[in-house]
Amino acid sequence: MKPLHEVLLSEIDAFLARHGMAASRFGALAMGDHRFVFTLRRGSAPRTTTVDRVRAFMRDYRPKRRR
Repeated sequence: MKPLHEVLLSEIDAFLARHGMAASRFGALAMGDHRFVFTLRRGSAPRTTTVDRVRAFMRDYRPKRRR
């Protein structure tokens, strides 16, 4: 079984690819920290409340339509 931060990173990477979003923008929008994804990639273990917050952001995210 993968560690939680690796599972979360896989979910985030899929989200980034699907939306064409940079990791720094994701971190800024989801957590108010543009380095959030990079910190996870270095092996930081997020709290369950953080995981819940990130997953809620990805679930509820609606990109703005360009005119």
